[in-house]
Amino acid sequence: MTETVQRWRRFLVSLWALFNEKNCRQSAAALTYMTLFAIVPLVTVSYAMLSLFPDFAGLEDKLQEQIFSHFVPESGREVQEYISNFSAQAQRLTGPGIAILLVTAGLMLRNIEDTFNAIWDIPRGRSGVSSFLLYWAVLSLGPILLGAGLAATTYLFSQRVFLEESDTLGLLPILLGIVPWLFNAIAFTLLFIAVPNCRVPFKHGIAGGVITAFAFEVAKNLFGIMVARSSVQAIYGAFAFVPLFLIWIYLIWMIILAGCVLVRTLSVYHAASQDRQYSDVMASMVLLWETYKRYQGGQPLRESDISRAGIKPSQWRRIRKVLQDKKVITQTERNDYVLLRDLDSIELMDLVNWLHPSPISGRSHRDFHGQPWYDAVEARFTESQDFADEKLSVKLGDIYSEAWKQDGDGPSGTPGEPTSEKKASQTKNTKTGSKRGGSSGKSKSDPDSVGSLSVVSRRNKRV
Repeated sequence: MTETVQRWRRFLVSLWALFNEKNCRQSAAALTYMTLFAIVPLVTVSYAMLSLFPDFAGLEDKLQEQIFSHFVPESGREVQEYISNFSAQAQRLTGPGIAILLVTAGLMLRNIEDTFNAIWDIPRGRSGVSSFLLYWAVLSLGPILLGAGLAATTYLFSQRVFLEESDTLGLLPILLGIVPWLFNAIAFTLLFIAVPNCRVPFKHGIAGGVITAFAFEVAKNLFGIMVARSSVQAIYGAFAFVPLFLIWIYLIWMIILAGCVLVRTLSVYHAASQDRQYSDVMASMVLLWETYKRYQGGQPLRESDISRAGIKPSQWRRIRKVLQDKKVITQTERNDYVLLRDLDSIELMDLVNWLHPSPISGRSHRDFHGQPWYDAVEARFTESQDFADEKLSVKLGDIYSEAWKQDGDGPSGTPGEPTSEKKASQTKNTKTGSKRGGSSGKSKSDPDSVGSLSVVSRRNKRV
């Protein structure tokens, strides 16, 4: 029981830390501001998409009623009238006006994608064609999904008289309340899975969509109760709907971004739940080992592999930047990672220097020359650097190829936990490897050389 409580506590702490780290409150405020400009274009474009389907023709008013009844509290009815009037006027626009509406709707969707990518630590968004296809899918499938929800709800209400006679358990009211929530959950799930420019685990997307839909319904009811009991109407009068609508849009984006953070936390919880904290050098060795093993089979390194290896997201971002800058790994179009350099061109000392540069390197330290204490400090650091160069001048390719011979096809367990059958042989080989590393030559490779790129590139073609 105690372990379960601790596990939930660590999960909630990780969730809250990631929510703050990604500045979700500021992002929700920015999206709220953008929504004010994009809501009419989005509604207009959605109506246009819906009118393309004969079965949904003429359902604009009912669809709008459906949206506002399930997405906006009772206090937002004035907003519904204004949006309906604005949308009706926008439908009479000519070519340039329609183009502006499409651009505004596209910018809104682009901001949403950028915010989701930031939560998922994706450095770049989709390309032009992929981005266009995503936005087109959202603008076309969104109205269809809402229309399907409206059709299902309308059908249940039409059959209510016949169903009430056979509904001895009183399940019909529950069913009528679940259907809109179910479509909300589907919409949130698709949003969390499709929008980020990476592979999102489907089960995590479903969990996030269901929980977000539940939180949305709770927030809507609580917000309606709060508005009904507050004195906002007495203070603002006829303009009370303006601040209330802004607050509600802000709450919606807070809930959506919290759901996205939840999906992200579920994906990295394995690493976040561990008490281990690796140094950057050891974490890099673990990541390169996992990449090397998958490289041997023509497979990329995925985000889920990084989480299972026990590497926390913040540490992975630091290491990823260094390895990408040194052209050791590269990111594929599917946001996986593969080797870009031959590891035989990289020494262990190179990796150490990349992650932890020498404390006496750099031009700024020249200012200390002439200080009475600096010469002694510099001499000792230089001596330790020479010793480290001698002992760590072993190729990463040699280290991993030797390890691959011993455990190349075995399961990838947590670092530091070898199987009992291999502990003795690993200890023996570690001693042998240390002697070999100590007696190796000091022919240091250029850390910025690209290495055997042609060999690695041919292997990566299979990925």
